[in-house]
Parts: sequence; structure tokens; C-alpha cells
Amino acid sequence: MIDIIDSILKYVSLVTVAGAAISFVIGLLKYLDQRAREERTKRYELFHELMRQISAVGEKADEGIPLTQQLAAVYELQHFKEYAYSATPILEHLRGFYVARNAPAVLLKAIDDTLLQLRSLA
Repeated sequence: MIDIIDSILKYVSLVTVAGAAISFVIGLLKYLDQRAREERTKRYELFHELMRQISAVGEKADEGIPLTQQLAAVYELQHFKEYAYSATPILEHLRGFYVARNAPAVLLKAIDDTLLQLRSLA
């Protein structure tokens, strides 16, 4: 009878340790999933902020954002490989738009360089 109780107590302690380990692993997986979601959300917001900067054009030549900021935003898009599928057609459209508005050649080159980089990812 004592042997049976000892066996049961041995298994109870084993189940307790296993339960704690499983609980820890589940908590860790939830934490990692939450961090990945937060990172995706931040990258999504940054991508859209870059697209706003790239497409910012005022009614007059001196309106909008400075050219250097637009250039930086265009080149920064090269780091958003996960959005290449949507950035490519948008940049193609903006390139045509900027050509029609006689945009500086440096902006068109930045768009061309970024398009080349994004297309190589597809």
C-alpha cells in the first residue's frame, strides 16, 4: 500500500513540474507572438508614413516636404521587402506623376533605384 502511495506521489510531482513547464512555454509563445504583432504593426505604420512623405506634393513648387526627405523616404522603402508587392505599382505611378511635373532628376533616379531593388525581390 505504501508503494502505491509513493508511486502516486512521484507521478503527482512529475505532473506538477510538467504542468509548470507547459505553462511557461505557452506564456513564452504568447509573448513572442505579441512582440511579432507589435513589430509588424510598427513596420506597417512606418511604411505608410514613408509613402505619405514620398507622395507629398503641394500646389506650389515650395510646398510639400523638402526634397531630401522625399529622397530619404524613397530609398528607405528598399528595406520594406514585405511591401514590395504594393510599393512597386505605387512608385511606378508616382514616377509618371513626377515626370509630368518636371520633378528633379535626383528624385526620379531614387525612384528608379528603389524600383529596381524592389523588383529584384519578386
